Amino acid sequence: MDAQERIRNAFGRMAQVFAKRPEAARATNVMRVRLVDGLRCEAQEGDWRSSIDMPVEAGGDGAGPTPGVHGRAALASCLAIGYGISLARAGIQVRHIEVEVAVDHDHRGLIGLDGVYPGYLAVRHTLYLDADGPQDALCAAIAEARRCSPYLHVFADPQPLQGDVVFGPRP
Repeated sequence: MDAQERIRNAFGRMAQVFAKRPEAARATNVMRVRLVDGLRCEAQEGDWRSSIDMPVEAGGDGAGPTPGVHGRAALASCLAIGYGISLARAGIQVRHIEVEVAVDHDHRGLIGLDGVYPGYLAVRHTLYLDADGPQDALCAAIAEARRCSPYLHVFADPQPLQGDVVFGPRP
């Protein structure tokens, strides 16, 4: 069984299960991040661990990628994976998928200068795709991948957001 058939089968099974039992599709994930040394953080979700830091010129040690690197990687990888899923489900053979994410930002917002937005000023993504198939089928699969991309929506749409403060260590 090739990778595309494995993907098609896995998503076909999920679609069947979720159609019969929608509650099985709902989940909550928890990422925990601890500031451990200067600005270096240790992040953990389940068995996955990563290190996050700021560059030396921003007061960190440069011991890991910045939060921005992780955020851009989340968007780019979510899009790449989504394109792979959508094209596999459509039965389209793919030779190469690459997604590039470029952002514009103003670092003055990070240090709190009045009137300077701390978030991204613009976000652009480009898909480089080498695949077999008619143009209309490729475009339909790409559109479906974008419609279903969680991180494309996280970047593009307002999300309900809540923040709490608990004084003292986590129990």
